[in-house]
Amino acid sequence: MTKYPPGLRKSVNPRLKTKGNTLENPSSLLLRLLLSASPYYVSGSVLADRLKMSRVGVWARISKLRKDGLLIEASQNRGYRLSAEPSKYNRPLMEAWIHQVQAKCKIFVHDTIDSTNSEVERLLANGEAGPFAVISNQQSNGRGRLGRKWYSPTSGNIHISVGFRPNVNLIKLRTFTLWQGVCIAELLRSFSANKSISLKWPNDLVVNEKKIAGMLTEASINSEEVRTLIFGIGINLNSSSKHFPKSLSDNSTSLKDLTGHKQRTHELSAQLIKTILSSYKQCADNNNKELFVKWGKLDALSQRNIEVSNGKEIIKGKAVGIDNDGSLKIKSRNGRIRLVQSGEVSVCKW
Repeated sequence: MTKYPPGLRKSVNPRLKTKGNTLENPSSLLLRLLLSASPYYVSGSVLADRLKMSRVGVWARISKLRKDGLLIEASQNRGYRLSAEPSKYNRPLMEAWIHQVQAKCKIFVHDTIDSTNSEVERLLANGEAGPFAVISNQQSNGRGRLGRKWYSPTSGNIHISVGFRPNVNLIKLRTFTLWQGVCIAELLRSFSANKSISLKWPNDLVVNEKKIAGMLTEASINSEEVRTLIFGIGINLNSSSKHFPKSLSDNSTSLKDLTGHKQRTHELSAQLIKTILSSYKQCADNNNKELFVKWGKLDALSQRNIEVSNGKEIIKGKAVGIDNDGSLKIKSRNGRIRLVQSGEVSVCKW
C-alpha cells in the first residue's frame, strides 16, 4: 500500500464538474470526488447527491473498492477519504487520476500482458483511434532497445505504452524520443524532488550512471510519412534494485531507492501519460531550439569520454551534445566531430 496525505478533520464539498459524465464509471467518479477533496473528507450525503444514488449505494461501491485493495477511511460526521492505494493498478483509480490531471487519453489496464508495446501495435492494427495508453502491472515479454528484454516484475514498476496516428512527414518526428526523454526527466525530477535524474542518449534515464527508466519508440512509415507511432516506457518505481537479477542490480536503481519511500503509482502514471501527450505536441511543433537547451541541462554524457558500438565499428571520443536531427555529436582527439544516429554507448575512464 502507498499512503496519501494524512486526513484533516474537516468535510468538504469538492468543486468538481460531474454533469454530462454519463459514460464515466461511477466508481471512478466516486474516487475522483475523493481525490479532489484530499486530504479532507467528503460526506456520504454529498457523494450520494453527486453520484445520483442512495447512501447505501455509495457504501456498497466503497466496500467493493476496499475489496480491490484501496484503503478508504470512514469517519462519523465527516464522511470518507482515500488514505492509501494498492501497489497494483486499479482501473477506477487510474481513470480517476487521468481525469484529475486532465489527460485526454483512453486507457487500457491489464494485470499481465506480453508487452505493452505489442498490445498497442495490435490495437492500432484493429483500428483503435489514437492517442490511447496501455498499462500493465507485469509484462511476460517486455521489449527493450536493440532487441533486449525489459525486466518486468509482478508489481512495483511502471509499464506504459502510448499509441498515436500522426500521419505526418517523418522529419517532424525525428527528435520524438529525445523530446520524450527531456519532458519525462523533468517530471521525475519534480515528482521525486531529485535533481540528479538525467538522460543518457538516446533513450535511458539514469541517476549517477544507474538506469532508472528506459524508452522504446516504434513506428510504421509509408512513403516518408509516419502512419502509426508507439512510445513505450518502463520505470523502476517501487521495486528495489537489490531484488533485481544480478545482471541488472549493479547498474540499476529505482525511485523508491532514491527517495527512501514508496511512490503513488496511479498519480505518477497519469502525470506520465499527460507528459507523453504534451511532449508529442512539442515535438510536432518542431521547436528544436528549446529541445537543445533542455537536453544540455539533462545530458548525462556531456563532456565525458565515451565509446559507441555501432555495428562492427567502435567510435571513441568526447560527447558534445546532439545535432538538429538528434544524432549524438562525438569529438575525436583530433578535433573532428562525428555524428552517430544509433549505437550502444559506454562511458570510459581513459
